Amino acid sequence: MSVMRKMVPFGLVAALVLATGACSGGVSDSVSSGSTSAATGKFTAATGGELHVYTWAGYLPDSVIKSYEKATGTKVSVDTFDSNEALEAKLKSTGGTGYDIVMPSDYMVKQMISEGLLLKFDTSSLPNAKNIDDEFTSPYYDTKLEYSAPYIVGYTGIVYDSSTIPAADAPTSWKKFFALSSSFGKAQVLDDQIEITNAALRAVDSDQCSTNANDYQKASKLLSNFKSKVGVLSSEGVADRLASGEEKYGMAWSYDAYQAITSNPNLTFVYPTDGTSKFVDNMAISAGAKNVAQAKTFINWMLNPKNKEPVEEAGGAGSVLKGGDELLPEKMRESNVIVPSSVELKTLRIEKSCSNKVNDYYTQLFEDFRR
Repeated sequence: MSVMRKMVPFGLVAALVLATGACSGGVSDSVSSGSTSAATGKFTAATGGELHVYTWAGYLPDSVIKSYEKATGTKVSVDTFDSNEALEAKLKSTGGTGYDIVMPSDYMVKQMISEGLLLKFDTSSLPNAKNIDDEFTSPYYDTKLEYSAPYIVGYTGIVYDSSTIPAADAPTSWKKFFALSSSFGKAQVLDDQIEITNAALRAVDSDQCSTNANDYQKASKLLSNFKSKVGVLSSEGVADRLASGEEKYGMAWSYDAYQAITSNPNLTFVYPTDGTSKFVDNMAISAGAKNVAQAKTFINWMLNPKNKEPVEEAGGAGSVLKGGDELLPEKMRESNVIVPSSVELKTLRIEKSCSNKVNDYYTQLFEDFRR
């Protein structure tokens, strides 16, 4: 999905439980540089050296970085991107060099594999791979997890202020979202090609990656009529705007939704009945990585539920690891934003990778909407 993810930067996270030996498999005294053998050989945790990470804003709390550096002796530097397309363009421009760890979303993993931008390292070779929840062990975009490991799972839904918008008018579907009366104010809308297009397609009784040109014509008309209702078209600052009441309703990623609701209990997160996008953001190694051993050590470390819990707690996300949800505070486990109900689960649609022709439809529709 185009962006993600789409969280506001984390603050410090308190009480991180971690020992130097948290990485299964021990710690090596040597530091390996990037190479095919380092990627595919037997795992030996690296200590020392450096690691360059390119990720979504907010995906690595400062406290987690500090704990990782203390545990491994590795110096970590982090740069952020605001969309999968920005990540892809950056690696294409550098031939995959400049970064070790990158964090593409599901469909972008598949695309970057085909473009030779990711290094094959085989997640199953890592000791902590056994902790990956069964739901995430064979994704369509990397069926054997040879190029990626899951990091974050989230959902794209609707947030609205229940103190302002009565239940009878609540935007419980994308069709109702786009049709909501302007009397409730302007809408927060994600500046994201995939999200906008998927939502519009679902609102006209279609779905993602449709090959019917007529569906895009209907969606284009819908979005054209909706433009006047848009308050802010942005994927940044979403939680703050919704929590403050600047917008009374909007399209939001579940991370932002959780943070907004924590600040403003009048807000409600809705899984649209005509289709809720479910996305998985992943850890991968850039094809031009110079610090492969350190990158594999980072991935293995993050596949330990105790190491990873502060990431989910700070951002407002469920875990992709076995036993991970049980480590979260009770308040989080009881939130539908973190753990969807059985009814909400039925609305989920995993993000897919569309064909080039369909991607052209998406681009045209989105650009027309942004004009």
